[in-house]
Amino acid sequence: MYLAHVSLGQHAVIQVLWRYLRPVDIDALTRFRDNLAHGHLARLIRPALLPFGRHQWTNAPPPSAALTAAEAPLAPESMQTWADAQVEIPLDPVRGPAWTLTSQTFTDGSTVVSLVLSHCIADGLTTAIAVSEAVRGDRRLPIYPAVRSAHSAATVLAAELQRMARDAPATLRALRQLAHAACTSRGTPKTPAASPVVPTADDRTVVFPSAFISVPISVWDARARSRGASRLTLLTAMTAAFAEALGRVRDDDVTLLIPVNQREGLSHTGGNDVALATLKVRIDEPRGRLHALQRRLRATLLQTRREPNRLAALLPLVPFVPKRAFSAASHLALGALADLPVTCSNVGDLHKDMLQIDGNAADRICFRGIDRPVARRAIEARQGVATLFAGVISGNIFLSFVAYQPGVVTEPRHLRALVERLLADYELAAEFFDA
Repeated sequence: MYLAHVSLGQHAVIQVLWRYLRPVDIDALTRFRDNLAHGHLARLIRPALLPFGRHQWTNAPPPSAALTAAEAPLAPESMQTWADAQVEIPLDPVRGPAWTLTSQTFTDGSTVVSLVLSHCIADGLTTAIAVSEAVRGDRRLPIYPAVRSAHSAATVLAAELQRMARDAPATLRALRQLAHAACTSRGTPKTPAASPVVPTADDRTVVFPSAFISVPISVWDARARSRGASRLTLLTAMTAAFAEALGRVRDDDVTLLIPVNQREGLSHTGGNDVALATLKVRIDEPRGRLHALQRRLRATLLQTRREPNRLAALLPLVPFVPKRAFSAASHLALGALADLPVTCSNVGDLHKDMLQIDGNAADRICFRGIDRPVARRAIEARQGVATLFAGVISGNIFLSFVAYQPGVVTEPRHLRALVERLLADYELAAEFFDA
């Protein structure tokens, strides 16, 4: 993921937002920040010294500056603009910092706290675990070497050589898998490319429009039961309807990418340990009963969990890929997204601790995965982007819609109107984060 970010000049981040309808306890928030600095987020990436060595985790130094709150309150109408501005704060998963915690008061008396972190060091589930542990005051013992380790370069090189020797069998297996895939794909007909998109020459950067809502889980579950579906199936159907509303349709199908957790227990320390399930949904499926969609969704998720993660098996080969080739492959993967996929990411049930970052429960919370601002021409060359992020906490399901679709959604007001239409179609009453 880190190498893809470097080659593409883009940087994916995760943002968690808490809204308190009151001032926050800055001292308690500072303790929360300090606990975060001794948990799952207390790490950076150490590039290998050897040409074919693998990148390693290294312990990140704790923040040295005090947590400061913004001096002047802002108008509530600027809440989304402020949240977007936090995504633009520079992050560096190698040199640090890899995450930031900021807060802002508003003239209606509310306060919003933002945690933004590099997606290279954690995904949504890892972030949720890190936040819950920090709220409880749990601190982890350092398990990685320090950034400025006292070990000599010779010691580091010796450790990398040992790692390469340990990885040799996995590297050979990956080579065999790659060769097998290359042979079997020779006779496979290629999927025709989507209609070419002529990107704009506009080099101005854009922040992807977002909309955050919450729905009482009792209302959501009742609506799911009325359609003969589970909670997750209704989320999948809404994601498919979201894709259709954006025009991300090909041959009367929408393509959903669903991250599937690959961790074995909560003690797992991987940053992004998921496999991507792919599900095709006909544009008429989300409109009626959802029995058939639910069966196919369950089968797809079960198959993804049972099958070996083919991408993870190829990771030992990454150090041997020339940077130029890696860059070309990354651009090809992002530039030729022929099926116009939409990501449906669900972190599931979250502990109520996640709301209590200043010692008491926040009134609202939301997550989103988003790229830091990118050139408009770059995102239009990718034919846009769309993600629906969901989770359940304290009796509510929160949904975060992120989308940029040329000619359909290019500003937050476009996305908000689209989300309001979706809610009306599904007969759901929701509360927007900034309402």
